[in-house]
Amino acid sequence: MAAEHRVAGHLGVAADEYDRTIRTFIPNYELMLGTIVHWLAGRVPADGLVVDLGAGTGALSAAILDALPDVRVQLVDVDPNMLDVGGARCAAHDGRFELRHARFEDPLPRCHAVVATLALHHVRTHDAKRALYRSIHAALEPDGLVAVGDVLTYADGPERRGMLGDWYEHMAAHGITAAEADGHFAQWAEEDVYMTLRDELALIADAGFPRPEIFWRDGLLTVYGGFR
Repeated sequence: MAAEHRVAGHLGVAADEYDRTIRTFIPNYELMLGTIVHWLAGRVPADGLVVDLGAGTGALSAAILDALPDVRVQLVDVDPNMLDVGGARCAAHDGRFELRHARFEDPLPRCHAVVATLALHHVRTHDAKRALYRSIHAALEPDGLVAVGDVLTYADGPERRGMLGDWYEHMAAHGITAAEADGHFAQWAEEDVYMTLRDELALIADAGFPRPEIFWRDGLLTVYGGFR
C-alpha cells in the first residue's frame, strides 16, 4: 500500500488553512476550478455521479455542487483530515455527496465524470498513471469525461525556465521570497512528479480515450483530459 499523502505535511499548513494558502502558491486557481465545472455542465446527466479524486478540502466538489444542482459528487481522498474539511464545506448539499477514504489505486464506482485538481502529480510513474487512467476509462459511462487540473512542465529547457519564472513572480506577489520558493519546490519534489503535457495526453490515449484534449492552459497550470 502506498504511503498516505497528507496535505498538512506537504504544504506545512493545517487542513483548514489550505484554501487560503493554495492561492498564494498557485496562480489562476479559480480559473482552473471554473474550467472543470464548465466542461461538466450539460454533460453530466441529472443524478449523474462525479468522482473527485484527491478531493482535499472539497473546493472543486463544492463548486460542482453549487453550479450543477442535479448531480452527485463522491469526494475521494487518502487523507481523512482533508475529507473532514471537504465534508464540512459541502454540508449545504447534504444528500448529494459522499466521502470516501481511498487511494488512487482502489476501484472506482461507475460514474459520469472523474475530476482531479493538483492531485495526480502524486502518481509518480508513467505506468502507475496509465493504470489510473485505464481504471477511470473503465469506470466511466459512455461519453463520460475525465478532466484534470494540474501542473505540467518539461524536466529542463527554456519553456520550463520561463514558466517557473512566472510562478516565482506569482509567489513573490504574495510575499513568498525566491529563497522560500526554492525551499518549497525542494520539499514538494519529494512527493510531486510533474510530467509533460505531451506525456499526459499520450497516457490518456493509451488508456483508451480517443481524443485527449487540452481544455485550458496558463503557463504550468493546465486542465486536460478527454471523453470516453
